Amino acid sequence: MTSLTTTSPLGSIEGRPTSLVRVLNSEWIKMRTLRSTWITLVAIVLVIIAFGLISAMVSSGRISTQGGGPPRSVGPLSLVLAGANLAVLIVAVMGAIVGAREFSTGMIRATFSAVPKRLPVLWSKLIVFTAVLLPIVAVSVVAVFFLGMRVLSGAGAASVAWSDDGVARSVLGTAFYIVGLGIIGLAIGILLRSTAASIGVVIGAVIFLPALASALLPDSWDEVLKYLPSNSATAFTGSSQTGATLLTAGTGLIVFTAWIVLAIVGAAVVLTRRDA
Repeated sequence: MTSLTTTSPLGSIEGRPTSLVRVLNSEWIKMRTLRSTWITLVAIVLVIIAFGLISAMVSSGRISTQGGGPPRSVGPLSLVLAGANLAVLIVAVMGAIVGAREFSTGMIRATFSAVPKRLPVLWSKLIVFTAVLLPIVAVSVVAVFFLGMRVLSGAGAASVAWSDDGVARSVLGTAFYIVGLGIIGLAIGILLRSTAASIGVVIGAVIFLPALASALLPDSWDEVLKYLPSNSATAFTGSSQTGATLLTAGTGLIVFTAWIVLAIVGAAVVLTRRDA
């Protein structure tokens, strides 16, 4: 009598145990076969580099505008990293979609049938998402720094060097902040299991709420607000510490990393305890 073996992207369900490698391969297939993934990645690169170069060109006078360009108080590092502010939104939304997509379509039931323990699915999503995104964001941020500084220095405008105090930390910290918010978005997507709700929470509560709260709440709240994700990230993405409303760079990095870990732990708990 011949035994029936069922196969899936994770490998054979009967006869061979599901391994993390097979789950990773499944998540990689899911990500790379979607056209939206590559469109989003290209958009991230273009936004970081194009916005940074345009900002540098306008500030240095190579491109004239009626509005006069960015404020003169904006430093050269902030100018060339101007595109990172928009890239943060794109990556956060991408993470929320990756986390919630299978729940919204109901395909998560097939995934959990192949991987009953569930946690390998979470680890695989995180690993694949980070492995794809981190090199692209890091290379884009470093590239726009050197290209933008070349534009500024070539026009005789103020510029900074990679070896200057706090510059490398700020550039690489910006890449970490962008990817970190994407990971938080992915975790929120798994927590809420709704694409629309996840996007709303990660953009509204995680990115915009800290700035809004800082503007509306009295100064006595500053000691609390500076521990929120985007505010703590400002401490290590800025080229200098500007006042008592910010944490130190090291503390900010620890706090922001703690937010990432907290989001992942929350997603792991919900994933193992809630029905698909």
